[in-house]
Amino acid sequence: MRIRDNQASVSTPVSLTELRNFPALSDLSDPQLDWLIEHGEFRSYEANEYLSRLGDPASHMVLFLEGSAHALSENGEGPVYFMSQGMIGGFLPFPRMTHFPRSSRATDFTRVLALHKDHFPALYQEIPELIPRLVGILSDRVREFARTAGQTEILAAIGKLSAGLAHELNNPSAAARQASGSARQIFDSYRTLDQIAVVCSSKAIYDEVKALEVRASEAVHNPIPLNSLTRSDLEESFIDWLDSIGVQDGWRCAPAFVSAGFDVETLKTAVASWTPEVRNLALVRVASAIEMEQVLAQMHTATTRVSDRVAAMKDYSFMDRASAVELDLNQSLETTLTLFSFRFKSGVKVKNNYATNPPKICGQGGRLSQVWTNLIDNSLDFMEADKTRVATRLEVDHALVEIGDTGPGIPPDVAAKVFEPFFTTKARGDGLGLDTVYRIIRRHEGDIRFDSVPGNTTFSIHLPLRKAS
Repeated sequence: MRIRDNQASVSTPVSLTELRNFPALSDLSDPQLDWLIEHGEFRSYEANEYLSRLGDPASHMVLFLEGSAHALSENGEGPVYFMSQGMIGGFLPFPRMTHFPRSSRATDFTRVLALHKDHFPALYQEIPELIPRLVGILSDRVREFARTAGQTEILAAIGKLSAGLAHELNNPSAAARQASGSARQIFDSYRTLDQIAVVCSSKAIYDEVKALEVRASEAVHNPIPLNSLTRSDLEESFIDWLDSIGVQDGWRCAPAFVSAGFDVETLKTAVASWTPEVRNLALVRVASAIEMEQVLAQMHTATTRVSDRVAAMKDYSFMDRASAVELDLNQSLETTLTLFSFRFKSGVKVKNNYATNPPKICGQGGRLSQVWTNLIDNSLDFMEADKTRVATRLEVDHALVEIGDTGPGIPPDVAAKVFEPFFTTKARGDGLGLDTVYRIIRRHEGDIRFDSVPGNTTFSIHLPLRKAS
């Protein structure tokens, strides 16, 4: 028999014994196995050669005669599942798959028998007992793939959020690091307290210095808004005055006094009764106190931002909690939105409309976080500007969550397929995001639907109100 591989025609015999090594084919008759050989195409692949690529039409059932292959993750970097000698894969009877959702590559020299789907109707007639076995193989494969895909979806969601989280944490951590460095320098100037105590002629003068310092430090927390031109003019006037009275580094002190709401005349009046020595030391000290308050405020803001993001990530993943817990849906959604905040800087805004009395349900927090992640991420992927909407409300014995956007909408020919596994309109994607969402909601005995027209797409999720037992 003349046998074809994927590149050239070669003569490579295959025996009935080789086909009987397949558990699904072991008890078939010789004529039935001959039928498979007659209608199949024999292909061979060298190690690392692709059997199929992402997006290729799914058209052949593949029987692995020798060797093995693995399906690659979406980014092509790692294996997702393996096929080896004696296993049947590829396009099996009765699937929804039209194109391969992943690439597959041989791990060593591999020979396969490929049966085109056009022969399936005849297969049903010639080998009817094979059909339920192939359906069983398909069911097992879908179950295993769903389990693996679920893990991949979770990792993909966490990876996407962690990339944004790393970006979000980089700025505040850098600000805190810079502020701590500035604090050291400022504290050196601040050590003039002892010198002031020595040169002050009376306790009254010393108290006046401390009072001015307190007044200036408190003013930092309630700054007066100034435009850049006014601020620049005030700083210049301070620099001129400070230089005229012999204050060293007057250019460094000037911005601090402006930030504290002083003008030159006000400060002149405050220090008028002080000797030049006290005045010069005190002005540097007061300026340093202002700068210290500013630095501490920056460090507080930066570290609070880091802490908030870490807390949000912990809430998102529901660390240290049981798998089924009583959930505050408002908080769960807000946590996910917090982790997506890096995406809202490109012109897209979020509008919240939460129920006043937060709906609480019993569910798997991590799984529902994955639902919000997929829906919000999809919403953002198809919008360059405008709004993403998130709302919750109570409806008798159900909680309703709505996630919508003002994007281009879902075309009617796509709408019927959005929850189907492997269906995607994205250039990169395995089409399992909304399938995962659907399965998680159904696992919670809920329901998910959507309405979509250009400029208004809304996914509505109904979840039963049950408390944790």
